[in-house]
Amino acid sequence: NTFFFNRTSAKWGMDITQVLSNGKSLLTFGVESRSQRALALKMRWNISKKISTNWTLRSVNNDLFTPKFSNRNYLVKQHIAEPSLSYVNGTKMRVTVTYGYNNKKNTIGYFEKSTANTFTTEAKYNVLSSSSINARFSLSNIQFSYAPGGSANSTVGYILLDGLMPGKNYLWNLEFTKRLSGNIEMTIQYDGRKPGEARTV
Repeated sequence: NTFFFNRTSAKWGMDITQVLSNGKSLLTFGVESRSQRALALKMRWNISKKISTNWTLRSVNNDLFTPKFSNRNYLVKQHIAEPSLSYVNGTKMRVTVTYGYNNKKNTIGYFEKSTANTFTTEAKYNVLSSSSINARFSLSNIQFSYAPGGSANSTVGYILLDGLMPGKNYLWNLEFTKRLSGNIEMTIQYDGRKPGEARTV
């Protein structure tokens, strides 16, 4: 369900979205149930023709229940805040800076908890009408804790860390797109990451 306010305004607008999702899977070891409830508030404000800002606030409840494997079960409550500022120079260039605060807590099991502060910079430059360059860099500092017996290398740990590691995580991406003809496009992409204490990939 989504409620829009001032949707067609070129100056400002907002929307509230609620998502309810439930599912059951019959597997070889029994029934596995998943459910998710998310509530999101998004606000936008075009400060000028070149500068705009967006704010996103989200609250998510994520649940997995497997009777046969209690160590896989979790009930994660998540709170997210993501303000961003964008600069647009016509159709040639766009630069966006985003800060993200993400707090996740498992309310059962080993009570795992993660708090992530993420800074992201993204730039897009249109070289010509047929070519563009995209660059993205993010630094995510994650604090992770759990009760005795818990681990970061678990199903819950993977979800709370978004596949990253506790500590500082660096991610970067560079992409070049070239339109060769009306129906053919070529893309060259480079991705890298340095998760926590692990080696650079």
